[in-house]
Amino acid sequence: MKNIFSTVLCIILLLIICMVAQARTASPKIADFLITNDEEKVLLYARLVDGFKSEMKSEILAGVPQDVVLRVKVYEERPWWIWDKKINQSEIKRTIRYDNLIKTFTITTNGNPDPAVFPDLSSAQSAMADFNGVVVTSIIALKKGKNYYLKVKIIIERFRLPLGMEYIFSFVSYWDYTTDWYKQKFILK
Repeated sequence: MKNIFSTVLCIILLLIICMVAQARTASPKIADFLITNDEEKVLLYARLVDGFKSEMKSEILAGVPQDVVLRVKVYEERPWWIWDKKINQSEIKRTIRYDNLIKTFTITTNGNPDPAVFPDLSSAQSAMADFNGVVVTSIIALKKGKNYYLKVKIIIERFRLPLGMEYIFSFVSYWDYTTDWYKQKFILK
């Protein structure tokens, strides 16, 4: 009985290590990273590169929805403090779905009831990968002349378990692709 338990445990650990190694070989990146502002808001422009692998494309075409999550954090630099002050934190979630009956791709952003509809996969992928004019924070929350920085990360969620079972099977999150945290400094003038 002890040998069976140890064998099963070793197999499970080996599978988890293989999944982590596979996830590390895929390397999505953030490109064209730009921070700007208008009269009222600080805006982010970024693009996801190498985010859609071939197995993800086949899953999308099979009708499995895929999520891309953009996480943004804004901090104020404080040189004489141990930690910096967090100004704002936001998350944008885009979901792509393929409707096999009418042969269209729909993209919803943060559960918006009006999805964007695309006729082919390449245009839908470029729409999923482009984050243009994302509102990061309000100008009112910032002070002129202070140093700030933005941290951005994109997570490509490949698989979600129902009913909160992700807490039980925590290794499922290793199937997700993530970028590194990208950090960009800016000064409000």
